Amino acid sequence: MRTNNYFVRTTGDRELDNSYSQIEYELLIDKEHKPLASFIKQLEYISDYDAVLLEDDCILCKDFKKRIEEIINQYPNKIINFFTSPKDYFTTIEDQRFCYNQCTYYPKGVAKEIAKIMAQYPNFTLGYDVLEARAIKQLGLTVVRYRPCLVQHLDNDTFISKFTNHERRTPFFIDYLDELGINYEQAKDRKQELEIMLDRKFKKEQNIE
Repeated sequence: MRTNNYFVRTTGDRELDNSYSQIEYELLIDKEHKPLASFIKQLEYISDYDAVLLEDDCILCKDFKKRIEEIINQYPNKIINFFTSPKDYFTTIEDQRFCYNQCTYYPKGVAKEIAKIMAQYPNFTLGYDVLEARAIKQLGLTVVRYRPCLVQHLDNDTFISKFTNHERRTPFFIDYLDELGINYEQAKDRKQELEIMLDRKFKKEQNIE
């Protein structure tokens, strides 16, 4: 069984959710608010490890460390995205599509290869996950897009990239399925119920009107 290292990208402006206390992590701080440049450097840094890279705007599921490491042990040599296409129902699939950087596993040595290609586009203006997706395709890599999601997006204004889009929460967060006592296959037909739960939880817990 591999030993995984956990890293959290942040600008230092946000207080992490209490759920991060489940893991020991190293903060990677973008003090200059240069999202692409800092991300490239961070990919180079974490490449020395089997690494889980998190952003600072998440809620981690219950039993996060146990759950994520069980999944990583199934796909130890693959990039695994644990939060992607938040509104879409699909079963776990391996392909070349990549979007969202909330929680991603990189096997040792892979991240620096992605960083090398991304560094060729220092003035890229779209989201850095778009450029990362381009690099993954250029390298001929695949990504395991895992379902259900092991993290939930807090959906606050994003300090890292100054990008705001209030469609970044998922109804397919594993904690919601557990609370309803359903499996992921059943979630397809109960998406509306899950979306109601999502909305209620954020109004109550985050005081969002």
